[in-house]
Amino acid sequence: MPFVQITILPQSAEKKAEMSKAITDEINRITGIPKEVISIGYYELPAENFASNGVMLSEKLKK
Repeated sequence: MPFVQITILPQSAEKKAEMSKAITDEINRITGIPKEVISIGYYELPAENFASNGVMLSEKLKK
């Protein structure tokens, strides 16, 4: 059954729970797949392991 993998910068447990519910609800709505078989995994990247537009996020956060 569906397994959604999300790579994200660190988030609180509350935010991940909110995202999980919204994503699960949408997959269920669109596909009709039962919510009980939809799984989500979070892979959190620290700011020093992420760059955007050639600039490390850890550097952007220092400013």
